[in-house]
Amino acid sequence: MKKSLFCNICFGALTAVLVASFAAGAWAQNDDNGAIKKLMSPAEYKAYAASKAYADQNSSYTLGPTDVVTITVQRHPEVSGDYTINTEGKIQYEFVGDVVIAGLTKKQAVALLVKKLSTYIIHPEVTMKITGYNSKVVYVIGEVGMPGRIPMHGDTITVRQALLDAGLPLLSAATKGARLFTPSDSGRVVMKRVNVYALLYEGDLRQNFVMKSGDTLYVPATMLAKAMRVISPVTQPVENVAGTAGAARYGAGM
Repeated sequence: MKKSLFCNICFGALTAVLVASFAAGAWAQNDDNGAIKKLMSPAEYKAYAASKAYADQNSSYTLGPTDVVTITVQRHPEVSGDYTINTEGKIQYEFVGDVVIAGLTKKQAVALLVKKLSTYIIHPEVTMKITGYNSKVVYVIGEVGMPGRIPMHGDTITVRQALLDAGLPLLSAATKGARLFTPSDSGRVVMKRVNVYALLYEGDLRQNFVMKSGDTLYVPATMLAKAMRVISPVTQPVENVAGTAGAARYGAGM
């Protein structure tokens, strides 16, 4: 009897932990603004913010289709505004016409615009800000806080940064068995095993592989988490029936 009670308590505790992890992940997907900060400890979020700021400031990002840029020409609002790079890698720019800026860095794109505007404006002062990073993404799926597509602010991103952007692994994650998939032109997918636990919690930078646009990082669930997901649909109807029967007896005064 005692053994059975102990097993039931352990089972209930594990269920609560896993449900809390899954709920945190689901909540995070519906609340992008504060989700990452709430999923991390203060120290983790501080490291994440510093890493992201450094990446944003030191990015060698090359522009691509669907990216959005804000162009400002001092004292000339008629040629300032937001522009989306089309599928041909061009922006439709006033006076100048279509300008191909895909494949250029922000600095190169500004130099090109200055050159073209010089025909119409004396010494144009041009600044550019990337307001939509859309052309380059990686994917982090599986047992993480916010699975899905991760916009890149550079031509590459590390596994650690991608995991931080994805809200870190959940308690249900098998962190030593993650896999990184890289597509190739030949049609064959290159797979690498990644020990996320060693990377995040032991500082093993050998696991901090560089990801390119289109790569996918998969963080699988533990065997216990998989078992719980199989058991839950089976036990739920029994629990519902038991609860209904108990309510009926209580209502009848039994």
